[in-house]
Amino acid sequence: MIRFKQFTLNLVYFVNAFLVFLLIFDEKVRLPVFLQVAGRMHPMILHFPIALLFVGIFMFWLNSRKSFQHQAVSEVTEYVFCIYALGSALTAVFGFFLYKEGSYSTEEIFLHMWIGVTVSLLAVPLIMLTKKSSSLYVYGILGFSAVCITLTGHLGSEITHGKGFLTEPIRKQREARISQIENPDSAIVYRDVIQPILNEKCLNCHNAKRAKNNLILDNYQSVMEGGKNTPSIVPGKANESLVFKYVSLPLDDTLHMPPNEKLQLDPDEIKLLGWWINSGANETEKYVRLPKVDSIHPIMLSRFQPKKGLDLEDISFADQSTIKKLDNPYRTVQQIAVTRPYIAVFLGAKKDFSGKDLTELHVIRDQVTSIDLGNSTVNDNDLENLTQFIHLQKLHLQNIAIGDDGVQHLRKLRYLESLNLSGTNISAKTIDEISTWKNLKKLYLYNTAVTAESIQSLRTANPDLEVYNTRFDLTDSLYTVQLTTPISKIDSVFFRHNALVDIKQSRGNVKYYFTLDGTQPASNSNLYTGPFQVNQSAELKIMAIKEGWIDSEVATFPLLKLGMPLDRIVLETKTDPKFSAIKDSVLVDGKPGSLDRGDKAYLAFVNQDLQVVLQLSKPVTLSQLTLSFLEDVGQGVLAPEYIEAWGGESMNAFVKLGRKDIVRSSEKSPAAKRLVMLSLPDNSIRFIRIKAKNPGMLPSGHALQKTTKASIFIDEVALN
Repeated sequence: MIRFKQFTLNLVYFVNAFLVFLLIFDEKVRLPVFLQVAGRMHPMILHFPIALLFVGIFMFWLNSRKSFQHQAVSEVTEYVFCIYALGSALTAVFGFFLYKEGSYSTEEIFLHMWIGVTVSLLAVPLIMLTKKSSSLYVYGILGFSAVCITLTGHLGSEITHGKGFLTEPIRKQREARISQIENPDSAIVYRDVIQPILNEKCLNCHNAKRAKNNLILDNYQSVMEGGKNTPSIVPGKANESLVFKYVSLPLDDTLHMPPNEKLQLDPDEIKLLGWWINSGANETEKYVRLPKVDSIHPIMLSRFQPKKGLDLEDISFADQSTIKKLDNPYRTVQQIAVTRPYIAVFLGAKKDFSGKDLTELHVIRDQVTSIDLGNSTVNDNDLENLTQFIHLQKLHLQNIAIGDDGVQHLRKLRYLESLNLSGTNISAKTIDEISTWKNLKKLYLYNTAVTAESIQSLRTANPDLEVYNTRFDLTDSLYTVQLTTPISKIDSVFFRHNALVDIKQSRGNVKYYFTLDGTQPASNSNLYTGPFQVNQSAELKIMAIKEGWIDSEVATFPLLKLGMPLDRIVLETKTDPKFSAIKDSVLVDGKPGSLDRGDKAYLAFVNQDLQVVLQLSKPVTLSQLTLSFLEDVGQGVLAPEYIEAWGGESMNAFVKLGRKDIVRSSEKSPAAKRLVMLSLPDNSIRFIRIKAKNPGMLPSGHALQKTTKASIFIDEVALN
């Protein structure tokens, strides 16, 4: 015990000294990636010292009573306090690492951090004094430590979950009320519609305490200012507004928001957000003053009308500890909004689904209004269990092996309003059954065997039922959404023999079309079916296309086949040493430059043309000259105006081989790598002179026109 205690005490001294060192040099500390990972372990390990402290207090009190005094109890108490002291110190250090990652500001964690440091430092004398069971000092330290660790834990919960997190269910239940606005015309759209959506679906990660990417969405001014990169809202342009673009992306897209495990915006909420942005994103405008859109008015009516249906039921709030217990990595259980008791359950894509996954939820059956079982292994028999959730309003059963027999069970769900049966084995029999469900408002039927005639019959029987076969109503042009720009994995953009191209594919019938000649792809271009090889220099352009969506932006990837080996390079014009590589041979070294003009992989020519003579070992017949260059118009790095080539078997026998003009990108275009390819005649050539014409002047009206001269940056020349 003595050796263990001494070793632990020395380790605690070291960790606390390291902690003090970090705090002193706070502003100069820069963390490597592996320590950032350690910092994210802070929320995981902090529970151990909390538990150990209170266990230690109980053991210490027990050992102080004469009837329980025993050597074994005393030693166990010392062990507990030793481990507690080490755990407190490590928790404080890991917390500092998490703070330095930049997700939290100094102001918001000030008290939490310093109280945590106090807890860690107080643990040192605690180890040394535990032998003195009657000492008031020990009781004082224990009491003060208990208060501090409770307080810092509470402050930590407010940092991660928002202010008032501990008492939020009680407070919100007391304050809960349905909006008193019964006529949408009197609603202020931002205050009564948009901000409540953001509060329910976005504030967990984008509040004043925890602002991911510096984006705060709890007030109008912050919403309009946006995050660290760009404004989140562009008034009048929903498709250019990051908030709208991210919530509209496919769920499997890495940029989709909220994250998959979080509560998602429903299609109506996305429509409302897009409509508000396109209407000017005003803070104080009432609905009655904004342009009316046919698809929006029913949604507004449904949000602002007297209580009916499920809202008339007196449903109590579920205990938060019960929700937390049922929520796990394989089953998401979340209260939909703090002002209402309704709960959403996500069991989608669960490949080992069993009836137990649903029966365990019976304790909250009254509160569950939404269940997602899509892409799971649910079968027809499992659907009977769903009838226990009598208040279900939304049910997602897409892409699972169920048929008509299973759907029959759902007729008992009298509050069911939205049902997704896409990709199931239903037939016209189910449509006949559903036609009798008068409360159903939305039905999704992607990729089923149901005929158009059956759907039309259903619409005739239920004229108020919306039957969807696209994500949005395509008759409403306001809400078409653009696909994300394709991402391609290429083993080498400069290659000797061939390059392998692999396009990352999204789910949901997205098709990818590509060209290799620099022309814009379209639906009649090459259809991507799998990885393919390119064996010649090419300007690869890729576009994603899906019915009902706006085509993606075109992704461009210059692919250069490295040329024949050369005997000699003679550069005839002067480079700019500030940006250029040291050796002229960089033009044929096979190493691509980056998008950074400071990259020494280029030869830079400021207000100068590139003129170079390349010498081959013997006369050959060439077919193509390829030039690779950087274009960053905003920084004054332009594409050459044209390239021109002369060649022959000797320096005195040059003939013109060809010229090709190059179209310049706009000033607002991002920096990009580009290629220009010049076809060559069937001449016997040993020497070739290449000229890339510098435009000389920046475009009229360019921001740098008065201070900067035009530059061209070349990183590779290839002869094939």
